[in-house]
Amino acid sequence: MAYDLFTQGRATEVVAQLVAAAEGRPIVRLVLNRTSARLTFVADGERPRSVVWQAGRISPSDDGTDLVAATSFDPLRFNLSDVEGLFATAADVSGSKSRQELQINEYDHGEIYMTVTTTPESSTVFFDRDGVLVPRLRFAVEEDVAIGVADVLAGRLIVIEIGMKAEQVWADVLASPGVVERRIRPANQPMYLTQRRETPAGGQFEASLVDANLLARLMRVAPDLVGEEPGSPVSLRVVQPDADAQPQIMIDVNGAQVVTDLSGAPLPEG
Repeated sequence: MAYDLFTQGRATEVVAQLVAAAEGRPIVRLVLNRTSARLTFVADGERPRSVVWQAGRISPSDDGTDLVAATSFDPLRFNLSDVEGLFATAADVSGSKSRQELQINEYDHGEIYMTVTTTPESSTVFFDRDGVLVPRLRFAVEEDVAIGVADVLAGRLIVIEIGMKAEQVWADVLASPGVVERRIRPANQPMYLTQRRETPAGGQFEASLVDANLLARLMRVAPDLVGEEPGSPVSLRVVQPDADAQPQIMIDVNGAQVVTDLSGAPLPEG
């Protein structure tokens, strides 16, 4: 079908036409489904404007007067050659294919992702620019914990803290004097950043000292360590209490706590 964006390569052709219609202005959003596509750019006066493709025709659209504060990108650098495949993968992951819509826009701090959503909303499924699924993680599985820890470190060698609970893993790093950056990888989303003003009381340590496989095992066995029921909620933090100490793993299960060394051996209290 001439107007079916599920046809291999058709979405890329249509997006190229929309990019040309934007006439070189910064592009901040692309939305498409099986039969239409909408590209939003920053026009004169920092106002959003859109061009819409439907049934083979491109028409302008006024998006109102709201200021645009988003990182621009080139949609042609994203793999849209198989939109049907992206929608099928998203349906498998989210459990819904109701009124699916693909978007490309800024996710966090200049990072751009493709997402597929549904109406009514189920859960957002993320893809990178190559069309590779951002995996959903389970933080009691060794391979998934390794992925999560690698995502939050992203090349950072020295950390203040590495932490984990059922729905996310995080790493705190010193962004600048007096500013701590928390790098958070939720189970179902890419990593994002938050910052807070703080001068860390403890020390910093090498991230390579932390064994992701051990963290996964501790997430599974921690309830037994403190005499709680299997499946009780677990959180853990790897910290260095002070500059002269060794890093420790502080584990909490329903308020019951135990501290271990980096091999998982419990440390004496006090």
